[in-house]
Amino acid sequence: MLRTSGTIRRVWQTCVQQYPAVMTSTTSYSTTVTEGKPFEEMPGPRGIYTWPLIGTALHFKPFTEYTAETSHKLVDSLFDKYGPVVKVQLGRKLVMVSDPKDIETVFRNEGKYPNRPPVELVEVYQKRRGITKTLTVEQGENWYRLRSAVNKRLMRADSATHYLQQQNHVTDDFIKILATNSLRPEELSELFYRYASESIGVVTFNKRLGYLDNSADEEANKFLEASKTVFRQIHMSMSGKSLMHNLYRNKTYRIFERAIDIVKA
Repeated sequence: MLRTSGTIRRVWQTCVQQYPAVMTSTTSYSTTVTEGKPFEEMPGPRGIYTWPLIGTALHFKPFTEYTAETSHKLVDSLFDKYGPVVKVQLGRKLVMVSDPKDIETVFRNEGKYPNRPPVELVEVYQKRRGITKTLTVEQGENWYRLRSAVNKRLMRADSATHYLQQQNHVTDDFIKILATNSLRPEELSELFYRYASESIGVVTFNKRLGYLDNSADEEANKFLEASKTVFRQIHMSMSGKSLMHNLYRNKTYRIFERAIDIVKA
């Protein structure tokens, strides 16, 4: 996902250098260069698919086979159809890149204050509750200030080693469950979620939460289910299933609000 028009131009230029089908060449100052086409000519769905709100909904059921849970397959289909750089309306107008070299170009050129598309459902929630913007939705200098404070702990080269022993214990428990149980796909998905939550718990709370040995207390299980709901509703809001949550408290927003209140408690 691209963040600034300058970055879009650089990535588009990188793309056309690698993929002649979308390339135009010009000569300037006796030097042959390859330039990206204008943003408007980027490949991607057009027409009604570019309309706000409606364009997003048309990518999902009942108009296609895709749902919020299979949106990754939708993204794959867009890359298959339009190539490694795709402009698409998904909640907002986005440019998506799939080539690792293009992804590197994005991050190297987004500058000190990248314009990051916020998680809109979280942004609306914080605005309605009068909550100071968090790192998830903040932008510009305020984002940089918060991110810099976090980086001092998270980006240290040895930061992971402080939790290595605890993480090894979590992983051992996870492997034991896999080795001694025959799990259906939905059970395996639940196990991965519990493993991820247990791993995050030893970093965030500096203790085991009991999600892998069924020793989690009522409060911990309530937190886990609420966390699932938060992410599910965010996913729904970004995939055409909640088009009006920014205008009024629709069903998607109300479910999200109840769940995130539990997470924050």
